[in-house]
Amino acid sequence: MEITQQTSQQLAKLVNDTLARISQEEEELITDFHITTNAENGEVTICDDNDNVLAVTTVEGYEEADEAEFRQLVGKVIKKELETLNKAKAFESLNIFRPFSFVLVDADYETIEDLLVVDDDTIMVSDELLKGLDEELDDFIKKLLQ
Repeated sequence: MEITQQTSQQLAKLVNDTLARISQEEEELITDFHITTNAENGEVTICDDNDNVLAVTTVEGYEEADEAEFRQLVGKVIKKELETLNKAKAFESLNIFRPFSFVLVDADYETIEDLLVVDDDTIMVSDELLKGLDEELDDFIKKLLQ
């Protein structure tokens, strides 16, 4: 299933609306932004640690997707938007304590995927960079021990 341009724009607006709302508040004690999905009605919600809704949108055109597939599609788009915002240093101006993260969760608020962790001391490495690392390290150790 492909993601439409309209869906990408809608989810980017959801993230930006969340950041705009947070930037208007006094310094917040949020440590996680929970992103939940509901494939039945296409709803995507971002909540804070106390389950307060920060932003919500309804995405149409994915009614035939099951919940896991819909969540994966939403997570992919939001992760890309968060990485773009992080590169643009959009999180530096937020009145929020660090570290904090954006987490894709299921209906029971169990973590599915950490989409972005923002911490002054932590750098999240892309999954693409880590592919094949185990094999390379194994080869290195074998050569070292010979």
